[in-house]
Amino acid sequence: MRTALRTSIVTAALAGALLAPAAGSAFAAPVPHTVAGTTAAAASVVKVDIGDNLMAHMSNSAAQGPRVAIHIVVDGVTQPKTMTTLDRSHTVFSRQGTTFTLTKALTAEPVLTVVVVTAEGGTTKSYPLPKGTATSPASCVSEVKTVRLGEYQAADLTMSPKGPKAVVNNLEGAPFTVTLDRTHPKSPKSDSVRIDNPSGAKPVFRWKYQVEESSFKSASFPALPKGCKLDYQITEEQGSKPAPKPKPKTGTQTTVVPKGPVAAGAELSVVADTDNTTTAAAGAGLVAVFGALGASVFLRRHRAQG
Repeated sequence: MRTALRTSIVTAALAGALLAPAAGSAFAAPVPHTVAGTTAAAASVVKVDIGDNLMAHMSNSAAQGPRVAIHIVVDGVTQPKTMTTLDRSHTVFSRQGTTFTLTKALTAEPVLTVVVVTAEGGTTKSYPLPKGTATSPASCVSEVKTVRLGEYQAADLTMSPKGPKAVVNNLEGAPFTVTLDRTHPKSPKSDSVRIDNPSGAKPVFRWKYQVEESSFKSASFPALPKGCKLDYQITEEQGSKPAPKPKPKTGTQTTVVPKGPVAAGAELSVVADTDNTTTAAAGAGLVAVFGALGASVFLRRHRAQG
């Protein structure tokens, strides 16, 4: 009996010794469990309900800059697929009367602007993104200039040391993007958009709202930031500058008179008389002719009488 009791006591003591560290750990202060990168990623994305069953995931990192991913919400659940993503190269998107614009994209405080057009006039709301850093002039990329090409398309125009760049985006319907630059100034898909004078000092973006229209509309590209230079030599496209005016002719014109039997006739047909020299000479010749005739008549009469 005693042997069995001692055995049970030893077993209990041994078990207590083995379980002591675990018990101590259970009552110690909890240590937060983190996964590398999870905290930073969660802190950099801000989710904002922008109405109309839409959720905006906004971030602003040093590597990517400001970024807004807009998701559709169905029955309170945010869909994983994005409806559109706005960043510095794509700043505007429209859908069913609502236009989303990423403004102040190159500053440290970008803003998402949502404009809803209704029959009563519409509303405009702004949602600031997390603060970041403005682009430095060393990047030498201009501010994005957005041009509406019509109801369903827009073009983002930028200028960099590599030259002009135009990104044409479809705002509604099936999404597609056409990118034009200095080395590819014309679209292989359509003749309705192009860059004129792409290697010149002032390139121009031209487009047609309707393909069947004969005339193009135009917009200039933004200027390079101060202190930035182009990586290529400026060459103006033929026709981009007006032709020089012809210089006025100087000196005295010389009339060439042919020689030979037709000289007098040729001279009279080219040069008009400006004085009475020719008339006086002709009169003197006529007097001499009539004088000779008179002398001949007188001589004939004298011979007849004799």
